[in-house]
Amino acid sequence: MIHHRLAQPDDAQLYYAWANDPDTRRQSFNSAPISLETHTSWFTRKLTDSNTLMLVFENESNHPVGQVRFERTPVADMPDEIIIGVSVDAHQRGKGLASELIRQGCKACRKTWGDVTIHAYIKLDNQASIRSFEKAGFTFSHESDKFAVKSLVYTLPA
Repeated sequence: MIHHRLAQPDDAQLYYAWANDPDTRRQSFNSAPISLETHTSWFTRKLTDSNTLMLVFENESNHPVGQVRFERTPVADMPDEIIIGVSVDAHQRGKGLASELIRQGCKACRKTWGDVTIHAYIKLDNQASIRSFEKAGFTFSHESDKFAVKSLVYTLPA
């Protein structure tokens, strides 16, 4: 059984390790390694950003197993765009946790921001993420090059 909590300042090193995991970098839109200085600045900023929701997921022993992040971007004359990002600890992959993190994360997002549509941008070759998002109830919407890399957009409607 997994549960989540809000990310805390003490989680910076944990997020740094997850962000620089080779598989995570490969599936990220910017695949270059992240420096500790860049990460620390980003993490500190995101923790206090009212348009960011960062959740740490833990197992029954309170050991971190992954994270889900939501970024809310206001769009003129339209509903805000909510983008989800997820990563599972390398030692926890292959256990089917990603779809559960996504489901629980989306419930927390909607508790925070209301009944919103959530978007997942997934690289074309990331079959594991596609399966996880589909299992969590997301459906394919369209292709995009929003992040300068062709991606598939999956949505979970409001």
